[in-house]
Amino acid sequence: MKDNNNKIKSIIKQVMIFNDFYEEVIQTSFMKNQNQAVSKLEFRLLHTVYRHEKLMITEVSELLNISLPNCSRYVKTAIEDGYIKKQIDLDDKRIYYISLTDKGRSIVESTLVNFTDDMGQQLVDLDMKSLERLNQSISDLNTVINETLKPSTTRRN
Repeated sequence: MKDNNNKIKSIIKQVMIFNDFYEEVIQTSFMKNQNQAVSKLEFRLLHTVYRHEKLMITEVSELLNISLPNCSRYVKTAIEDGYIKKQIDLDDKRIYYISLTDKGRSIVESTLVNFTDDMGQQLVDLDMKSLERLNQSISDLNTVINETLKPSTTRRN
């Protein structure tokens, strides 16, 4: 059991290191795309909606770990700025979902293109064998995470 705990701690440490690297690269990509006139938090909002396609505000609040009132304010601003649109649930008019407009999608996708280019520059010197190992490792990590970890939010399917 102690070996498992040590291995788990090592895995978490490695994920945190990777996350720090990811955050640095995505921040650089975001700064290159700064002409979009959205803040880092607004980009996180748009990127979260982009990844999930459509969400309720409570889900966004949980995913971003911000209070519901603050999340509602950011969403309202994003709607006013034309980045997000509201869709009323057909069965229950009290519920609405948010999704990206073309303008919001454009911001996310152009930032992700910059991110891909920046990450590619970081990896360009790796040989094919290393790239294949890295690809397989990340694929394996995603598979294990999807199969074993339970999301902290009550996401609907």
